[in-house]
Amino acid sequence: MRGGFCTFGIVMILKFIIWSIVITLILRFVFRFLFPVMTMTKVAQERMKQMQQQMEDMQRRQNAAAQPTATPKKNIDGDYIDYEEVK
Repeated sequence: MRGGFCTFGIVMILKFIIWSIVITLILRFVFRFLFPVMTMTKVAQERMKQMQQQMEDMQRRQNAAAQPTATPKKNIDGDYIDYEEVK
């Protein structure tokens, strides 16, 4: 009976050690690989949004500059138009 108890104790200790190793490896994987990847993805998305906003602002400025701001020149009756006759 005493031998069975000792074997049960060793098995429980081995299970504990194995589960501790597995959990440690999983946590190391998460904190060394997944967490940095998720962080970099978030940073990249934010930078893409910033660049997109800058491009939209630049496009708005170009469109505003391209629109004519001056009033069209009025034609005055009696203006002389010089022309050459083409033969």
